[in-house]
Amino acid sequence: MTHAPIFQEKSYQKHAEHFQDYSKNGSKAEHAKTWLNDNTVDAWRHQRIMECLNPLLESFPQSSWITIGDGRYGTEANFLKKRGMKALATDISNVLLKEGKEIGFIDEYSQENAEKLSFEDSKFDFAYCKESYHHFPRPIIALYEMLRVAKVAVILTEPKDNYVYLSFFNIIFENLKKSIKILLGKKVLTHHFEEVGNYIYSISEREVEKVALGINLPCVAFKVVQDYYVVGIEHEKAISESKLFQKVKFKIMIAELLYHWKLQNSGLLTAIIFKVAPDQALQDKLIADGFEVIMLPENPYL
Repeated sequence: MTHAPIFQEKSYQKHAEHFQDYSKNGSKAEHAKTWLNDNTVDAWRHQRIMECLNPLLESFPQSSWITIGDGRYGTEANFLKKRGMKALATDISNVLLKEGKEIGFIDEYSQENAEKLSFEDSKFDFAYCKESYHHFPRPIIALYEMLRVAKVAVILTEPKDNYVYLSFFNIIFENLKKSIKILLGKKVLTHHFEEVGNYIYSISEREVEKVALGINLPCVAFKVVQDYYVVGIEHEKAISESKLFQKVKFKIMIAELLYHWKLQNSGLLTAIIFKVAPDQALQDKLIADGFEVIMLPENPYL
């Protein structure tokens, strides 16, 4: 009797095959090449998201990093490399990582399953996972793996869970949006999946706090950044004359205002889980950069 492969094995295979179409001879190779450009509207979007790392980069110059789910040539590792860090790019597929290494975009890479990393404990100062956590079939396992191989901290950037910490105004605004969608005959979805086969797993501050408290870690820090994507920005130059660039910036500005007024609870949440308590200087830098820093209570029974 044969058994069908368990879901996570199917997921690993689909994600490992995902970048084949984007490789040199693939059908989407031209699109993939846009990920190497640093002057497009899309590159501007990702740059402003990754700048959330600046307080850590300033406080830990020349530190060692592992990037998780960095299969687009190692773009996060490239960001860190440009800032003087030693960065190892990893992904379940090494197709584009090989190409990134060949052209000098990244220095080194390793093909890794995020749920079972091949490195020893505390191998790297930091582990960074940007918008890949939601691709993992068992993301919490991957998070514990990141915590295992990181010495100082793990940084996650993921869509914020809209259904946690809803304010009174959030509830009214969300229900109004749902009512309008229903009137227009549109579906109201509370769960989302991507074509490659994964459930889009969002995160919340409370969820991250509980992970840290469960293993007696000292501190977490959170920052929400708004973002906006529209088809075509991969090919659009980030210049003031671009109407598409202006549209993206305007949409982000509106989202920031709605979030500030507590009418919207969405955005990209960057969560830093510290294994070593940050000193006061780093805490001050994080707060100045817009982070909320939370010192966690110690387990009194250990």
